[in-house]
Amino acid sequence: MLLTDLLRFNPLNLFLPQKVALKSNYRVTILLKNLRSVIHKEIIEHDPDLETLEITSVKGEIHLTGVYLMDWLWIARIFGVKAVHYRVRLKPVGVRENKAHFRIIGYRVWDTKERRFDFVRWFGRVDPFHKKKVLESILKASPNLISLTGLQWEVLLNLNYFLDLVPSIAGKIEIQFFVADNEEVYVFVRSGTILKPLVDFFGPEYVLIDFLEEQQDIQRLLLDK
Repeated sequence: MLLTDLLRFNPLNLFLPQKVALKSNYRVTILLKNLRSVIHKEIIEHDPDLETLEITSVKGEIHLTGVYLMDWLWIARIFGVKAVHYRVRLKPVGVRENKAHFRIIGYRVWDTKERRFDFVRWFGRVDPFHKKKVLESILKASPNLISLTGLQWEVLLNLNYFLDLVPSIAGKIEIQFFVADNEEVYVFVRSGTILKPLVDFFGPEYVLIDFLEEQQDIQRLLLDK
């Protein structure tokens, strides 16, 4: 300790309560419809079998839809199935340590080619293993961002992945709620730091920040744009 620091040191401070940084409430809006180029670069380009992937939200659910190539599966080649449509419906169930948990409430695959008898749709019902393999293949492209948990049919979205990209706010944001609707995702956060660097880093075309007064109805504001 420097001498100047020692002269300023007040031993009474040892018995005083530590100062707690004041925290404010914010709503972070993620514009899913503008993420197509990011999804293509960060996910699709890492999986040669993943032809398309679109992420949207409606009525409290997040939907993953797209086309997946099936040339790698021997039984698909026998039946002449080259690719399948997939649709995964996810429902937010909670946030812990800035990691959002989603329950898979709907998951179906069907042939991209119209047929009188859709073998893919039938096979996905009697043999869910291969249907799950399609989902795992999609998720493995970004394991640090999104993955399956140990629970059956639960997906984990690690929001710290994005926060860690901005050093000035990393570790200073506590995510409370996660709501999906209207092709957007609304994240209610509590933070003792200004969130503007988040917008500066990702850009206002992807992220919007709204300050919320303490006395405001948080649940209503999460859905009221």
